[in-house]
Amino acid sequence: MLKKLFSNELAKGGLSLFIMFNLLNLLNFIFQISMARLLGPTDLGILATIMILLYFLAIPTEAIQLLATKYTSRFNVKKEYGKIKYLLAKFFAKGTTISLTIFILAIPIFFILSIILKISFWLFFIMGAVIFSIFLVPSTRGVMQGMKKFHSLGINMVFEGIVRLFVAVIFVLIGWKVYGAVFGIIVGVFAPFLIMPFPLKKVIRSKKETADISKIYSYSAPILYVLLVIMFFQSIDVFIARILFSFGGWEEALVGKYAVANQIGKMIFFGTLAIGKVMFPISAETFERNEKTKQVIIKSFSAVLGICVISLIVIALFPNLIVGLLYGKNYLDISGIIFNIGIAFSLLALSNLIFLYGISVNRVVKLKYILAFILFQSIILFIFSANIYNYSLGMILSGVVLFSISLISIRK
Repeated sequence: MLKKLFSNELAKGGLSLFIMFNLLNLLNFIFQISMARLLGPTDLGILATIMILLYFLAIPTEAIQLLATKYTSRFNVKKEYGKIKYLLAKFFAKGTTISLTIFILAIPIFFILSIILKISFWLFFIMGAVIFSIFLVPSTRGVMQGMKKFHSLGINMVFEGIVRLFVAVIFVLIGWKVYGAVFGIIVGVFAPFLIMPFPLKKVIRSKKETADISKIYSYSAPILYVLLVIMFFQSIDVFIARILFSFGGWEEALVGKYAVANQIGKMIFFGTLAIGKVMFPISAETFERNEKTKQVIIKSFSAVLGICVISLIVIALFPNLIVGLLYGKNYLDISGIIFNIGIAFSLLALSNLIFLYGISVNRVVKLKYILAFILFQSIILFIFSANIYNYSLGMILSGVVLFSISLISIRK
């Protein structure tokens, strides 16, 4: 089916990365299922809230990867590997200092969050170590993506998933509970850096050549705006659910159960990410050659839409089976909302693809739209928080608005 939708480079890269990316998704879901069964609803709610911090820390990570991809695509057109090496060195040079600064500034925020959310400060502090991976891993992955080494990129990500799952399960089983899961996440994030030099031999062996990257900061703004809203959408619902527990509106176990619904929705979103990761460098390169990019987005959108529709049909037909088989009978309460959450995350997947396309062809994404949406979604979720079903409807409404904003962003 995918071969019919895609052609040539897009087909080969898309199919390869789609398989590898969904193998990573499988490992991630096995990790989530394992943690749900080993920790139980209460501790899972704590872990899910802690992982929201990881998602927001990943905003600059994804931004750096997209920036590295965009510039690498430009240099790769003329096989200017020396300039790619220069770009990579620049990211590494500034990375350590900036990461250390961010970590120090984040410490008081960790302390405040620990009080508001009633979670140990040390869990936030330990998870904060992920900050030091912000420049190292994504910059090299961005170079692989920009050079269209999709298979190597997929292997790199799968390696991360294997290490995270293996380490987390072992440490949870020996009694570390949530701390064990967090430790597994941290080790998994840093592990891929060990195997990154192999697919980048041409870059590493090249003589460094100065490149003009003066516009990198102007490019970074729209990327950060898009990543902010994407990360916010997929995480804020669990975060607000935790706040509702803290102020007595929801039971703590309900937060953990809703986190499972959120994870099922993310299965759809993460299942489509490979399409966007392949589309982005191809669309950017095509744009750099002053060729039309319309067919790239049409084919990519069709593929993502097809995956979303099939996923929603499966969820609609077998909600109890999906929840019971993956997470156990303790979580069957949320079977009635996973279709709604699936719709919301399908809209997120389509919005993400459109935003990525817009960035690849230098469309302007305005901060005012992003901030307006963030405020809108937060208010809607509090308004719809009377019960968990209404809460899921609030997510659908948020998805519709975000999709509309994405369409506006590429038309201008």
